[in-house]
Amino acid sequence: MSTVPKTTLLSVVAAASTAAAINYVPDWKSYQQTGNPADIVSSPTVASAIGTKVDAVNGQAQGLQIQGGTQTVTAPALDRGASIANTLYVDRATANLTASLRADLSQLGFLNTYSNTVSVCGSGCDYTRVSDAVPAAIAMAHRFTTTGVIQVMVSDGTYNETNQVFTNDPYGRFVQVIGDTTNPANVVLNFTNTKGTNLGGFSAYNGGRFGLIDGMTITTPADGTGALASVDSSGRNIWNAQSYGAAIQAYGAGSAINLGSHLIVSNFYYGLVADNNAGIDAPSGGVSIIKSGDANAMARGGGVIVCTPCTATDASDYTTPSTAVLGSNFIAERGGSLYIDGSTASKALVNGILALSNGAGWAHNVSLTGGLNNAGNGFAVWEGGVLELTGSSATKYTNGVSAQNYSYASVDGMTLNANAVGIMSDGGRIEGSGATITNNTSYGIQALHQGSVVMYGTVSKMSGNAANFGQQASGTQSASNTTYTASSIDVQ
Repeated sequence: MSTVPKTTLLSVVAAASTAAAINYVPDWKSYQQTGNPADIVSSPTVASAIGTKVDAVNGQAQGLQIQGGTQTVTAPALDRGASIANTLYVDRATANLTASLRADLSQLGFLNTYSNTVSVCGSGCDYTRVSDAVPAAIAMAHRFTTTGVIQVMVSDGTYNETNQVFTNDPYGRFVQVIGDTTNPANVVLNFTNTKGTNLGGFSAYNGGRFGLIDGMTITTPADGTGALASVDSSGRNIWNAQSYGAAIQAYGAGSAINLGSHLIVSNFYYGLVADNNAGIDAPSGGVSIIKSGDANAMARGGGVIVCTPCTATDASDYTTPSTAVLGSNFIAERGGSLYIDGSTASKALVNGILALSNGAGWAHNVSLTGGLNNAGNGFAVWEGGVLELTGSSATKYTNGVSAQNYSYASVDGMTLNANAVGIMSDGGRIEGSGATITNNTSYGIQALHQGSVVMYGTVSKMSGNAANFGQQASGTQSASNTTYTASSIDVQ
């Protein structure tokens, strides 16, 4: 970064013209030397001169007040987002600069207002693609003399974006990308370069940020030329190889993306991903995620997703079933966290909401309305995962709630209706009170492989199940001739 000396800044901003000089040396002569009475200086003349003098201490002028300055440099021709050679970076402490100095800085390319707009439309605007407008807006944010907002305003229309919108710049927090917040279907960002590239839509990496994304549909082609290859006769999604990008992804500590409440995401392998201690925040909800692969939304590796409430539907990857069958509406894994109170989800092939490998989810009052072909788990915890499910519901799944391998679920006040099994503890632990468990076709509550279930205030709310309880007794494994203890169900 180049710097400009203070003396240069003074000369740039306000070099006084000689015609209107304020500070001067009077052209006086000594009467003692000339002997001319006309050279005697009167007291009024002295007083007048004192008012415009320059005081100096150790060669440094003191208390200067410069007026009527003239700009002595030529401002570079700038378009939005252009860089400035030898840029003068002004610290936030200069927020009290005078109006005239702000005007001069503006001529040099700095922004001294609190908002600026970059327009995107088919023709006649600043840009025709969001992927070009956003980097320019972030560059503009670097030229604020204070803080502010750059709004990228996207007009109604479909925009075929060949590049993802990428940033690793924290100044992206001052940039808002806004389309049609009344009808987000009117602004479509169609990311066409997702097949075989693993590219996504909006990506903030390693400290990069987006201040706001709102009012648009973020998608990729569904005709086989995008990430999605096809859909089979059972409604399962088939994906192109190396096409595993996310519509909106934050990766790395310090990376963050704020989402507005008018967003539609579709046809990406992942809808939302917060990974490696990054965050995605949609505190007002309103995000709808449709047709994904592994997950509609995933918080992984310490990442956090807040989406209260959001909608997720249709998640499956049946591309190579001999290798892996995937598909969950929401996933928290490897220490990731979900905050999705009030959300709704459906049509996932494997799980509605999954917490595994020490992932955690706060999913109060969440409604799961059926897996793909009425199969899979509604709420699932595996490998140390934790879910808090107060007031939530699941219907038309193989298991309404499933806990495996020392994982834990809290099910206070849940409603589990018309599943094969309402609550399944397969080596995990499930606790709660006041749950309503009805019309499940195999068991209301089942415990296997030393799994345990402890419920209070629930027996009176169990009805219509093929059997209320199914419990595996202790026994001996025939292959190893080892014994195992019974699973336990304690329900009152």
